[in-house]
Amino acid sequence: MDLPDRPKRSNVFMDANLEAEGQTSDIEVVRIRDISAGGAKVQGVAPDVGTRIVLTRGRFTIPARVVWVGPTQFGVEFDKPINVDEVMKAAGPAKAPDKPVYASALTSDYPSQGRNAPRLSPPKPTDRRPLFGLRVAGSNR
Repeated sequence: MDLPDRPKRSNVFMDANLEAEGQTSDIEVVRIRDISAGGAKVQGVAPDVGTRIVLTRGRFTIPARVVWVGPTQFGVEFDKPINVDEVMKAAGPAKAPDKPVYASALTSDYPSQGRNAPRLSPPKPTDRRPLFGLRVAGSNR
């Protein structure tokens, strides 16, 4: 018995968003480990076999169905064939910034609003104003 040729698979390491049908939880970030025109092996928390999902990578939204589940990976079959090269070139999900917004505000020239905005400068050693509600050592006020 001759089996049909299996579509060419590409081993990859790319992030995507996964939304499972009927789940009320947030969208999860998963890692696609290999992909072909008809399906993919995905690393992440696996939905049950038969669950309808949507993988999103950049501008591509790929409806699929979970067809097998392993301990750390699962397989999906796409509803329609995809162009693997196009999906691989697409940007993955947005990443969190390197540092939280509040930390970047503290370490930047805040409240700078352009080139001509005044810059904050640290107090001079002779300046005896309280800093953040504390008195500078040697201050008599």
